[in-house]
Amino acid sequence: MAQPIVKRGSMVLIRYPFTDLTGAKVRPALVVTPDHLLPRLEDVLCLFISSAVPEDLLPTDFVLEPGHPSFPTTGLKRRSVLRMHKLALLHKVLVLRIVGEGDQSLMYEVDQRLRLALGL
Repeated sequence: MAQPIVKRGSMVLIRYPFTDLTGAKVRPALVVTPDHLLPRLEDVLCLFISSAVPEDLLPTDFVLEPGHPSFPTTGLKRRSVLRMHKLALLHKVLVLRIVGEGDQSLMYEVDQRLRLALGL
C-alpha cells in the first residue's frame, strides 16, 4: 500500500505513542515538519490533537471549535484541542491516512503557540 504524501499542515490519523511508551493509539495529529524537509526525512514531527479538552488549558493549547472558520478543512469531527507541548517525531509509515488540512489561519495560530511552547 502506498504511503500518503503528507505536507506541513496535513491532519493525519497516525499511531501516536503514549508518553510512557507502553503502547500507542490511533489518533489525529497535525504535521508541523516544514515542507522543504519532508522529502529528505523518514519521520514527521506531529502535534497531539484530542477531543478531550481539559478544563485547565495551557497558554500553548489551541481549542478548535466546530464554528471556527478553519474547522471544515481539518477533517476533525468534534471540538478538539491542539496541544503544542505534546510533539512526537514519528516514522512516516505510522501515518494511516490524511483526513484534512490546517488552513493558513489555523497554521498561524499553531506557529504562535509552538514558539511559546518551545521558548522561541
